[in-house]
Amino acid sequence: MASCPTCGSENREGARFCDGCGGKIDLEIAEAGARPTSTPVEDQDPAFSSSADEGEGPVDSMFSGEDGVPEAADPEPEIDVTEPEGDASVDSDDSAESAETEEEPPAQAPKAGFLVFPDETEQPIPPSQWLIGRADVSKFLPDSGKANEISRGHLTVFQEGEKFFIEDGKTMVQRKASTNKTWLIRGNDRILVTGTGRNELQDADEIDIAELVKLQFVVR
Repeated sequence: MASCPTCGSENREGARFCDGCGGKIDLEIAEAGARPTSTPVEDQDPAFSSSADEGEGPVDSMFSGEDGVPEAADPEPEIDVTEPEGDASVDSDDSAESAETEEEPPAQAPKAGFLVFPDETEQPIPPSQWLIGRADVSKFLPDSGKANEISRGHLTVFQEGEKFFIEDGKTMVQRKASTNKTWLIRGNDRILVTGTGRNELQDADEIDIAELVKLQFVVR
């Protein structure tokens, strides 16, 4: 088929004039117009060409090794974390101080009471009643003839818990007061013990027996 270069109408082959417009048909131009026109390489999409070319051979990459196998990323360098030497000592000190703070204070030993005699000897006061009379103190009398002024069971001292007490002439087996009385001397005070029941002893009290012999009470 021959195409008219003037109006584009299709005419029979070999026709020299167009059946549509009557114009002259140049056979070479008509045949050229009938052949398919190839698209120049330059008109192709560069992006399409580039991507096609890249698929034809091995792809060079900064992540590939010589054999095309991806190289492993360099491992991150290990960081050596070392605690300062001073921290351990501080924590240790804090723990020690905390432990010391939490420890209960040591229990105090129970107090002990003593009677100090005129010759400076000391005798501990027992929990049970201790009856003191003529036989215990007559040797300290300046005049031995006055020994009978002290009763055989003149006074009693004893301990209950952490307290100490004195009572004139009364024990578990005797309820008879002394003949010539018992006093406590506490500072400037003179306290009568006879007939007043039990009296609590205080540190540094003096016990006056019939105004003849004095004993001292101490706590340690």
